[in-house]
Amino acid sequence: MCSSTRSLGSCDYLIIGAGAASIAFIDTLLTELPSTKIVLIDKHDAPGGHWNDAYDFVRLHQPSLLYGASSKQMEGNWLKCMLTRRKLPWNHRATKAEILSYYKELVGNWVAKGQVQFFSNCKYSFEQGADESIHEFSDLDGNTNYSVKVECKLVNGVLGECKVPSQYPVDFPVEEGVKILTPNELFISHNDSRNGKAWQTTIMPSPQKKYVVLGCGKTAMDTVVFLQSKMDVHPDNIVWVIPNDVWMLNRVGSGGPWSYPQALLKCGGDKEKACNYLEKKGVFSRLDSNVQPTRFRFPVIGKDELHWMRKVKHTVRRGRVSSISFDKNKDIIMTFGSQHDSERLSASEGEYIFVHCTSPGPFNGNEITELFVSERQMNLSSLFAPPVPISMSCLAKLESARRKHTLDIDFGRELVAECGLVGLDDLNNVSENEILNHLVTGYRFGSEGAGQLDSIKALAIFLCLLNVDPMDGYKWLSGNRLSFFSIPGFCCRVFENLQMMINKREEIGFSEEEARGFALMATKLEPLEGK
Repeated sequence: MCSSTRSLGSCDYLIIGAGAASIAFIDTLLTELPSTKIVLIDKHDAPGGHWNDAYDFVRLHQPSLLYGASSKQMEGNWLKCMLTRRKLPWNHRATKAEILSYYKELVGNWVAKGQVQFFSNCKYSFEQGADESIHEFSDLDGNTNYSVKVECKLVNGVLGECKVPSQYPVDFPVEEGVKILTPNELFISHNDSRNGKAWQTTIMPSPQKKYVVLGCGKTAMDTVVFLQSKMDVHPDNIVWVIPNDVWMLNRVGSGGPWSYPQALLKCGGDKEKACNYLEKKGVFSRLDSNVQPTRFRFPVIGKDELHWMRKVKHTVRRGRVSSISFDKNKDIIMTFGSQHDSERLSASEGEYIFVHCTSPGPFNGNEITELFVSERQMNLSSLFAPPVPISMSCLAKLESARRKHTLDIDFGRELVAECGLVGLDDLNNVSENEILNHLVTGYRFGSEGAGQLDSIKALAIFLCLLNVDPMDGYKWLSGNRLSFFSIPGFCCRVFENLQMMINKREEIGFSEEEARGFALMATKLEPLEGK
């Protein structure tokens, strides 16, 4: 039971979660509506969300140029970046420490200006009525309860939270005695051994031992690279369990997050054909030229990383591990369900250490069906393919336009009617927030068919709804450091893509209502032809 209750008075927005999504949202909201008052709470000690729990050798996949908040460069001063770090700004990829320092400074500045009250080590229960004006939260130990009146909206910024290994153990049985570490523990133990410190874990890594890396995502890729490049582990001493081979986006080249949906559109929605096309163009890479990847989860990879990864020859491709145990000879047995043979690791070959990289990351299973839920509630979710921050900046831009009454609400009503989302009799009664909730939906990771083109639809809807003049949104995106539009020479092709979606409606699987919506948006976005 809480020993005391503290009233915080009122705020405009109560935002749950201080991770990358919430901070990018807040930054744009405060830029557009500087007088806005926000209460921000998070379960961690400091801002940064899952970055607080990430392994210490992690870096951003993509350049720092496109991450963080719109108002503040993460790579810092370009001249300083080149002179002191000997790195071109577009090659800078922030470390965990740099990311957390960036977020701490950003939130600290908002707090100092009186725009944000930040409460760390706190929790919020979503069981209380989201549409109520009075909300309560408490610190993690339950000693203090806080009450605040929310004038505008409760914002859920934790639905897309990354689930990382340090916070989520393996979800299959592991027999006692099997040595398993998270990437965090691997780094700490290695670092302690180099510095002569006492071991913080009971498992002592060394280059002479054998390692089994579990997982095929970016965490597993980083771990395979770290073992070889920093711990001097020979690739013959690494076993890599790869449940699914994945396509990787090359860090150096002409591609980006928009390459995939545009290739899908070009190839009529044929996923395999589109990925092979991008591989030929040098946009995509695969781990093994003899193995066809089955998924694309947006990992960004460099040539140096790919070099290290391809050195590992002992790979196991039998799906997900279902158990790890010992047999009577103390050999380690990995099983993969009833459809695949088990893998035996002989005790005579040496000591094996498993590295757990199997947590789902951003693919956490949360289905976010509504974003602009009501006049008093909002959920944060990606509109486009990663990086995440630009989606959140766009959501804040739409929310601020709603508050300012500058949305093209007449077009929005026409669009929801054309798409069959609202009956003609109810059209005049549909509010601005309801228009946004009908049209602005979250990106469906891993979707098939027409759903793979969500990014293109979301961009068109954003540009159409933001203002009567579609150039307003285009210019805003071009000036937003988080957006690819800010990169010289980038061409979004939103008008051309809509035309192609109409022409390939049957091939891809769009409904007639969707096609009518595309045609309506294409007419409005005609000024963006060639841009």
